[in-house]
Amino acid sequence: MIEAVDLSAGYGGRPVIAGVNLSVRRGEFVAVIGPNAAGKTTLLKTLANLLKPLGGVVYISGTTTSRMAAREIARLVGSVLTEQPRPTQLTVFEVVSLGRYPYTNPMHTLTGRDRSEVWRALADAGITHLSSRRLSELSDGQRQKVMIARALAQEPRVLILDEPVTYLDPKARVEILLTVKRVARERGIAVIASLHEVELALRMADRLIVVSGGRVALYDSPEEFVALGGPIHLYGLDGESTFSPELMSVEFRPRIEGGPRLFIVAGGGSGSLVYRMLARLGYQFSTGVLHEGDIDYYVASLLGGVVITEQAFQPISPESVRRALEESRDCAAAIYTSPPIGPLNSANHILAETIAQQGIPLIVLGPAEVKGVVARARSLADLSKSIEMVLENSRAVEPLSAKR
Repeated sequence: MIEAVDLSAGYGGRPVIAGVNLSVRRGEFVAVIGPNAAGKTTLLKTLANLLKPLGGVVYISGTTTSRMAAREIARLVGSVLTEQPRPTQLTVFEVVSLGRYPYTNPMHTLTGRDRSEVWRALADAGITHLSSRRLSELSDGQRQKVMIARALAQEPRVLILDEPVTYLDPKARVEILLTVKRVARERGIAVIASLHEVELALRMADRLIVVSGGRVALYDSPEEFVALGGPIHLYGLDGESTFSPELMSVEFRPRIEGGPRLFIVAGGGSGSLVYRMLARLGYQFSTGVLHEGDIDYYVASLLGGVVITEQAFQPISPESVRRALEESRDCAAAIYTSPPIGPLNSANHILAETIAQQGIPLIVLGPAEVKGVVARARSLADLSKSIEMVLENSRAVEPLSAKR
């Protein structure tokens, strides 16, 4: 376990963060999030004893780090920082062996136990098959696993990671974080990792350390942070970007002025990608009738669409259909996304046909059979072309790019 009490940290005697009180238990994975230059790296370096505290105390397993020798701290705290040197001409086994430095004799000769710990670290990181490869031959994701294995070879009680998945592809990011979580629980290691990928932090972390404005707050769960509107306030997500607590994701919401408006008859998740495509292309859109709580409802609302809604678990009422028809009258075209139809939303099929009867060009995406169709699209790429064709035939104004 690692604990900070009234900790202040910074450079040249000037604090970057102050009044930090936190503790991380064995087996926990705690993510550190916050804006750029908020002090995340400063906090991690101070917890790892790479920076001396300007005030307060750091405890590891109940002992203050100020009373520990460097060798003792190296046995207790493993770290992977962004600026660590990477000896590219060494083999993976040799690099991971460097983690045994706090345990070896003055000649740094590996004992049988040292070698066992190196192999254990390689296995925990899932890279035993790379042991004889040179670091220079590996991908970025593989090299990062090697650095984590080197830290694990120290047999630490605390593992500190600074942006461990930055610049990696999505699969490598998830693999590394899942590996760290698993090893933390199996070995009983307290893990503290700074992450710029807030969506990953919210999904992966057991708890959150939030750094902002020189202060540090500890949340007992990512869900607590989200429920309090934390992501929106922390990153200033308003205007052209916003955060969905339901989807746990950041959405781009362009400001669109002028241009044609489209009406989307969707539901059951069939419209989410369509809404995103239209927003990206610069189209305004209205949509309905969507049940409250439908994923399409959340995505359309986040992207700034006009949403005609019905209460959850209630059949779409004639009044909701009337409001949707009224909204569609000002639209240059309509799109039916072939949503799954059941007793509660069967009125949407009739809505699409009624829109077509009113003379509004109707495009169908998918296999649905609807009367009055002027164009069909099998894919989103086809849909984009169909929209352009229909609007051109209707002598509509071409879509405007999103204005920032």
